[in-house]
Amino acid sequence: MVIAAAGALPVLGVVATAVAGLYGIGSDINRHINEHIDAMKESGNPTIAKTGRILDGAKFGFGLGYISSVTIIAVGQYLLGNTLAVVSTVATAATLSNPIAMTCAAVGAILYGWGALSNDERNDILDKLAHGLEIGVELIKSIIAFVIQTAKTLFGNQMLKDFKVYIADKAALFGRSLSDVTRLTVDVVSDAASTVKRHAEAALTSTVRAAGDASDKVGVALSDLGRVAGSAIDQTGEAAQQVIEGGKKVIRRARSNGPVK
Repeated sequence: MVIAAAGALPVLGVVATAVAGLYGIGSDINRHINEHIDAMKESGNPTIAKTGRILDGAKFGFGLGYISSVTIIAVGQYLLGNTLAVVSTVATAATLSNPIAMTCAAVGAILYGWGALSNDERNDILDKLAHGLEIGVELIKSIIAFVIQTAKTLFGNQMLKDFKVYIADKAALFGRSLSDVTRLTVDVVSDAASTVKRHAEAALTSTVRAAGDASDKVGVALSDLGRVAGSAIDQTGEAAQQVIEGGKKVIRRARSNGPVK
């Protein structure tokens, strides 16, 4: 880990730079992370508030400042499908619009996804993060263990379900599903049900749109018919009026000429 001189902004490693880009942090990452944690802890949503407490506990427990939070976010990002190699424009836009949701998704991914990995998969992530964060593998493992243990202590069943919503939403930004992260059979079924629902909603929307188009076309046709009928009636009325006026003229001439002999 690169240590900055007293009073200077920290020199960020590769992974911290990627996380800063994802969260739109231009400078002073330590201050930004502190404000982010405070905002989460003050939230009226219990899941968000307790997630903030996890990050706060890691910050003070490990004495690493912003590095502990960045490590948690980075591990979660890997599990969500974001390797942080290139900051995705779509992911960045989603994070900037709701950074708290992204942090909750990262913590949830660690809670549900870390244990689902094989030893080789975990070691691969640990090696990459140790290099990118410039800290030791054992320290990263300790931070991950702290997150999992604290989350299991703090969260009830409903909050754990909330985490899955965060995971599914943010993993989708990287082309992954909830079951890709958790690898649980129940989530595979949930993903399948969600897919069916999305397709059904899309089909319904398409049907309604088509029906609306057809209705519009019928409306136009009826309107055209009304105009044609109205025109015909107008023309008929004009013709009748002409006949009446012609009859009046004949009567007037007959009267002026006297009786016919």
